[in-house]
Amino acid sequence: MTVRLRRIVVGPLATNCWVLHADGDRRALVVDPGDEPDRVRAAVAGLDVVAVVLTHAHWDHVLGAGAVGAPVLAHADDGPVWPHELATLDRLGHWDAGTATADLRAAGHPLRPEGPLWDGRVDDHLVDGQVLTVGPLAVDVLHTPGHTPGGVSLHVEGHVLTGDTLFPGGPGLTGWPLSDFSTIMGSVRRLAALPAVTAVHPGHGPSTTIGAERPHLDDWEDRGW
Repeated sequence: MTVRLRRIVVGPLATNCWVLHADGDRRALVVDPGDEPDRVRAAVAGLDVVAVVLTHAHWDHVLGAGAVGAPVLAHADDGPVWPHELATLDRLGHWDAGTATADLRAAGHPLRPEGPLWDGRVDDHLVDGQVLTVGPLAVDVLHTPGHTPGGVSLHVEGHVLTGDTLFPGGPGLTGWPLSDFSTIMGSVRRLAALPAVTAVHPGHGPSTTIGAERPHLDDWEDRGW
């Protein structure tokens, strides 16, 4: 069965929102609709979205979650993350984009919500080892914490969507509250056990493969990020 993946890059942090379905089948998942819900809805016109999956609950991955019109799924361990994001917004008056915050604001990105905020509602909680049925596709849920406590990755037919857990060149950042480097490296090592040809589709930037990243895990451990 051929997997169809469409990437829609949304928001000031260029988040990869993914639309996943089988070739010739209208049933689809939307993964990480982080912003620009009108563009996300346009991308799924003609598809039947069975669920929205959040790989984690940072603001740049969730802002459009309630606007797609499908059940929202996330891991229960990320329950504290969205309230923390809202508290940061209230305290600073803008979202926290880490080291990119100052540059983005200087470039004219206010990093403030321009539409209704996601209400935080999750219709069902994902668990490790769960299989999501998307038409003829069986999508495996992998709990991959570290960037956040409830981070998940989705593995299907030679592809893995890793959110902010694994990127070309290293793991996701762990300088955030509720993140942990040793935990994310455990998650990365779990992903590295997938076949080398597995395509890795992260939450930002280009895709890679397990085989391209696997040789570097010890180097990442040594550098500490």
